[in-house]
Amino acid sequence: MNLKLVAAWQYAQKIFVFPKNIIFFGLALLLILGFSTIVNFTPLAQPATAQTSPLSTTIPRYVVTAEFGRDRPGSDYTSFFTSPSASLCQQSCINDSSCSAYTYVVPGVQGSNAVCYLKSVAPASTPNSCCVSGVKL
Repeated sequence: MNLKLVAAWQYAQKIFVFPKNIIFFGLALLLILGFSTIVNFTPLAQPATAQTSPLSTTIPRYVVTAEFGRDRPGSDYTSFFTSPSASLCQQSCINDSSCSAYTYVVPGVQGSNAVCYLKSVAPASTPNSCCVSGVKL
């Protein structure tokens, strides 16, 4: 059996000519790929660690919609000037337990600043390009 394998290998060497540089570069490539796989190996599951600080307050407790080009007139309990971004108004509604809905009015409609209206109940939505509204679900 051993003799047959040696004879087969010698026959393959005569029939198939393998340049030495191809074999060298192939082995080098296999070594590099194998080494990089070992180096970049990271387990899929990380071990559990004890939490040393209280839970973060940035985790949203509610889902709040964003309705672009919609106004929810009425039921305002507070309003304030805000940055030219509806996300701050939406975040204010998320963080306020009294807020059921919000309407963000873009700058230039009611003065030079954007205005955020927080609402105690969610009024009906009407089309209006000046606003972004949302409801806390």
